[in-house]
Amino acid sequence: MATCVIVDPVTGVLSATSTPLDSCTSYVLMDASTYTSLPTLVDVFTIPLQTDLQAMWMTGFALPVIVYLSSWAYQSVISFVNK
Repeated sequence: MATCVIVDPVTGVLSATSTPLDSCTSYVLMDASTYTSLPTLVDVFTIPLQTDLQAMWMTGFALPVIVYLSSWAYQSVISFVNK
């Protein structure tokens, strides 16, 4: 469960407030289970699964090659017909 807290500028003590989280202008204090369920920067740098890597390879390399070869074949047929 998350709670909106404010910091006392004089003493540096955290004080919980009854402010809803969507309108909290200070800090949000979370318990461990809430924190672990949120995506973090570490998730960005994890190694993708093998199936995801295969899909990225197909999209990034094989798809442009296939499109290029297909367009080259169509261009060859069109130029042959135009002669």
